[in-house]
Amino acid sequence: AEFAVIPYRQSALLIQKKLSLSEYADAIIAQCASSDYRPGCYDKEIPKLMDVLSMEDVFKVTALVQEKDSDYWYCHVLGHNLSSRETAKNPAKWKEVIPRCPMGMCSNGCIHGALQERFRKEKFSDKEMQSALPDLTDICDEKPNWHPTGMEQATCYHALGHLLMYLGDADTKKSVELCENIAKKPDGRDFLTVCYDGVFMQLFQPLEPEDFALVKGKTPAKEGLKAFCSPYDTRPRASCWSEGWPLYWDQVKQPAGLMSFCSVLEKGVMRERCYNGMFFIMASQFQLNTEKIIGFCREIPLPERNRCFANGAGRIIETDEKLVAQALAICAAAATVDAGDACYDELVMYS
Repeated sequence: AEFAVIPYRQSALLIQKKLSLSEYADAIIAQCASSDYRPGCYDKEIPKLMDVLSMEDVFKVTALVQEKDSDYWYCHVLGHNLSSRETAKNPAKWKEVIPRCPMGMCSNGCIHGALQERFRKEKFSDKEMQSALPDLTDICDEKPNWHPTGMEQATCYHALGHLLMYLGDADTKKSVELCENIAKKPDGRDFLTVCYDGVFMQLFQPLEPEDFALVKGKTPAKEGLKAFCSPYDTRPRASCWSEGWPLYWDQVKQPAGLMSFCSVLEKGVMRERCYNGMFFIMASQFQLNTEKIIGFCREIPLPERNRCFANGAGRIIETDEKLVAQALAICAAAATVDAGDACYDELVMYS
């Protein structure tokens, strides 16, 4: 094909002529074939197509890349970038981007990007914050043009947690309070935990230069994490500790180290929250590699072994709804070490 001889070093070179979506996918795969880390290359190269394609078509190209390279199912960062670019085209229409995000793909990262792009460069006074709250209070709720699943709503409230850190200039206490105003509904629905997670994830896992600038000098040292988290009530304290895992990465990437990390928290809600969060996180850190997830979970003692397999399988479904076979493979392996029922129950819950 003629496009194949184009030296794809910049998007402008690739898009000198109109290509089919499949040809764009093939060109990007060829560009990234020699990269030391292909997923990172895809995260960088695919957004360049936003110059000539709609956001929806770029996600279709992404799906074609995924069909040909199974190492790229976890594309959450790409989802951020694509919707951020779409929102930047017309920030006044940021609310219209969210319903256009694909369901069950890239860990719903698209929803995150739309919210953060609209507000990431603003700092609000308390008065301005109060005037913005009505927009934020219902942005994740069902609308005539958007009928979100429970997972999509949870993802949206998680993104709000990230966003609230921008609006509050990385004041975690203020952001936690705002979660409590926004993410707990009068009808009993409660998205507080995912909102808290978003707040503390923004602190401990910055991605973009603006993120690093936002939290500079505000992240505690490893030795100070427990003291930093201790002033919060039970649920935000559990989120604070669990989302602080990057400070302990060398420890938690080993099964025994992860168990030790969570055992610092008191038994009950806090420790269970830590296990749930960490097993979910480890699946993505393993790039959804089922053999690595299975090997890791086999070394977790009962009863937490059940939770490890279940959350690993759940994370795979949450990442992309096309990964049913991989999720079932994890549950099949779990069944050989007395953890199958819990794993299958988790998949039923996600369905």
